[in-house]
Amino acid sequence: MTFGGVVHYVTQPTGWPEPVRGITSLLSPFHCPDSSSNVSEHLSNSYTAKDFQVLIQSTAAGLSALAELPHYGGERSTVPLWSQLLHALSITLSPDVMILEDASFIMPRAQNVASQPLNLIDGRATLLAAHAIFSAPRTHSNTSRTSSRNEEDEDESMDSADSDSSDGFIESLDLPLQAHMLSGRGRRLSAVVPVLLVADSHNIVPLMCSTLYQRRVWGIRQPVVGLCCSSTGTIATAIFGWLDPDQSEEGHMPLAHLALAADIGLNSSMGVFDFTDTCSAINLAQFILGLRTHFEDIKGSMSIEAVDSLTPLHWRSDFPDFETQSGGLLDERVASWTHQVHVETSSSEASSSSSPRTPPLLSDTALVSYETMSSPLLATIVEDEQVHGANIRAPQEARAINVKGRGPQPSSSKRSSKRTSPTPRSLSEVRTSTSSRAPSPYPNSQFAALSDTGLDDSMTLSNWLFERNAFTVGRIPVQSEELAKKTGINTMVELYDKMTEFSWSDDIRTILSNAKVDRFVSGIRTDLCTMNGGPNCQSTPNDVSSLEDVEFISSKFSVLLHAVTSARQCDDIAKLQGANEADRRHEWDALLLNFFQPAPSQRDVLLERQLNLARNPAADDTSFASRAIKVIQEYRSLCLEQEECTPLTRETAGSWEQAAAARDQATQSSDDIKRRLLMGNFAEVIADHSSKDPVTGKCDAILVVPCSCVATTMTQRISSVEEKDTFLKSFMLVQGPKPDKPDTSTGETPHQIETPDGHRQTTTSGRSLQVPSSSRISESKKPNRNQLHDPFLHHPDRNQVTQTQEAILSKDAPCDEPSQQNLLLPVLLAEYKKKDKSAISTSMNQMKTYLVSSVTFLSKLGIVDKPVFGLIVNGTLGAVTMAWMTNKQIYVMERNIRHYDIRDPLQALQFVSILPRLARHGLDLRGLLEKQLAIIDVNELQSKPWSKLAQRQEDKRLAAAQQTRSEEAVAQDRGSDGAEPERI
Repeated sequence: MTFGGVVHYVTQPTGWPEPVRGITSLLSPFHCPDSSSNVSEHLSNSYTAKDFQVLIQSTAAGLSALAELPHYGGERSTVPLWSQLLHALSITLSPDVMILEDASFIMPRAQNVASQPLNLIDGRATLLAAHAIFSAPRTHSNTSRTSSRNEEDEDESMDSADSDSSDGFIESLDLPLQAHMLSGRGRRLSAVVPVLLVADSHNIVPLMCSTLYQRRVWGIRQPVVGLCCSSTGTIATAIFGWLDPDQSEEGHMPLAHLALAADIGLNSSMGVFDFTDTCSAINLAQFILGLRTHFEDIKGSMSIEAVDSLTPLHWRSDFPDFETQSGGLLDERVASWTHQVHVETSSSEASSSSSPRTPPLLSDTALVSYETMSSPLLATIVEDEQVHGANIRAPQEARAINVKGRGPQPSSSKRSSKRTSPTPRSLSEVRTSTSSRAPSPYPNSQFAALSDTGLDDSMTLSNWLFERNAFTVGRIPVQSEELAKKTGINTMVELYDKMTEFSWSDDIRTILSNAKVDRFVSGIRTDLCTMNGGPNCQSTPNDVSSLEDVEFISSKFSVLLHAVTSARQCDDIAKLQGANEADRRHEWDALLLNFFQPAPSQRDVLLERQLNLARNPAADDTSFASRAIKVIQEYRSLCLEQEECTPLTRETAGSWEQAAAARDQATQSSDDIKRRLLMGNFAEVIADHSSKDPVTGKCDAILVVPCSCVATTMTQRISSVEEKDTFLKSFMLVQGPKPDKPDTSTGETPHQIETPDGHRQTTTSGRSLQVPSSSRISESKKPNRNQLHDPFLHHPDRNQVTQTQEAILSKDAPCDEPSQQNLLLPVLLAEYKKKDKSAISTSMNQMKTYLVSSVTFLSKLGIVDKPVFGLIVNGTLGAVTMAWMTNKQIYVMERNIRHYDIRDPLQALQFVSILPRLARHGLDLRGLLEKQLAIIDVNELQSKPWSKLAQRQEDKRLAAAQQTRSEEAVAQDRGSDGAEPERI
């Protein structure tokens, strides 16, 4: 191993090395979890695998069904299903266990410090079950206490993870950096020591080594327990690690030992488990439950005094030895940085926005392959797929912000004061000249994060929607029959209400009370079924289809309750440790995978797929400018009508505020369009927007209904294979997972990851760009946009839902080409964000691009007046929205919509009750498509492609043609000059 370790391959259950023989005894199927007195009272329940049997069986069935489904361009992730089981089991390890999902950890240093890769710093753990200690809030009684560790009551400054917080100032933990292994910055208010580690084959070795070194710093001698789980497979392999007891030599890391089964055959007694096999999964559950005493031992071994008394061990990869790795050039680096500061602060105002960057440690540093940080030992681990590797950070110089496609933006403050307007050019001339410059398109995530300043000349989401004949509306029916017929708003509000309605009844209570659930979550079921139901309760029977849906949900009711438990636990951890972007998404994914089934055993939920986004039709339409005022005024009339139709009561105050904000925004947008027409730059602005529009976007989850062999039927008249592939790539909405590419903003090239079976996969360092955006609208004239783009701001059924919530919660691979045969119809698209109010508008903007593109795609198949739904997630909150096309106009419902908190079992039940209805809606869409197949004209689809990818290709062809004409003109001029007679 790169880290300087020894791998022990074990061939029989009695052959485990002595340091891990005690912990490996838990692999025996005859071992029973310890319920000795040193285990806390919380564990006296002595949970066994039988207490999780329903979840185990559901996980096995779900993964087996998933394996039988087609990939549709990329292997399906299995993590949401098996991680829910591991999460549920890990919660029982201790009352103060901390479960972290998709956690970033610090890589260890290599054995030879001088060969340490400088750019490889972070790894990624799929799941960690850990113990944490936190700083205690400083109160008036201890504010004068010094930070000396010699005082006898120093331990009182640390509380366990389950301690109560106070309003006092919280001091940082006085621990060296080497005592921490999770990535982070700033003050350290907690220290986390993992007990059970779960990661893929590329991360498990460095993860275990980092944990071993961290434990050496803490003086913890217990072995490390890890599970290597494939992100698209179903096999889990146990790995055990320990360090040599002797202190390492200076300049080298301690010798790490890892032990695992040598035989790739499935053998639970050797630590190789299969989630799809119920017996094997039960043995895995019994093994994890048996780690409770191991957890308590590690918890009891944590001591700050031990950290102080031991020799420092600088094991972290982000703690470099400058003299060794930089060749004694530290002074030169400091001098270079100082010179850069002087040069940049003395530069012109035009470049003053650039900030000085810290020079890299070595001037010739290059990204290294992950092979240097992984080990060949994992060749014996059973895996069915190639997985993502660690996050590799580029040097700070490469992380400099470079906003792609951000040319000078028009600004009203710089416009001429003369009343005369410039001579407008034709749209074709503008598009050709813009294409010749070939600016880079925005990535969709960056574009969605831009400040939306309405329909001014800058790149905004409002402009993106307007140029695609799309508008946002509220869930408010209108009284005007003309508007209702023209927009379809009343019909769609009624359809939305039928799709999302839920009424608690005695019949539902009876069905759920008789459902088979795990003992671990039976208490939540009791709380739900003994509730009165509140204002939204009825004693009359529901309709037959609703009761059939409840029967279906009851068959997997234990899965729902486990998701509620995990969501609550993740929320508690987020309050203490903070949340990352992946927190809670596994719970949402598990609900979608289990409860969206258009047909038996069919779970067409695709995760993290690329979507083709809609082209900019305004860039092709020469008459768009002349129609713009009429279009925006019609939208303004709709917003005004919805505002007037909103009842003015205390209960509907939130809905009215949003409707009024939408009315004001529509008025401002109308003024923006008139101002642009007066300036005479309408075509230039649209062409500029079109050149920077995002081409694709990555959707976190998409629920689809496949239509078999439709793609084959549509392309049977296309003879050329290349032409057929080009058509499908630009026509299909859903694409395969997108491979990582070099970041053109830094010139960084991706590096290859060599996997045990010889396959290769690329990864590139993550990077977050904050794109600035300015507004030419004065603060006094800005519409109140805070009321918009936030689906969680107001709930239409607040009295019926949230009071129950408050009462309950107060207690606690390469990119494959699109399918050559199946066409995937979108039913619901999901965008996940961690609990962060500032991220709501970004996720809502991303969802708008997905929904508009989806209904545009359906319209090309002849499907209109039918909605596509969206799910915007902010932590445990999920809002359901939708969009549709009527009379060639697209409407996105974003206000006064229903949202659900999956920490509340009633709201989680309400949410999953929507999914069977969505499945039936998807089947209806497929029926409509089958009727349209006979009249779909592929030639027309080819001549008028709907996607931005196709438009981008057209722009490139225009640019190439323009370049050719320019070169020919230059050559002709040179030829004419050469033909002139020589003068004397």
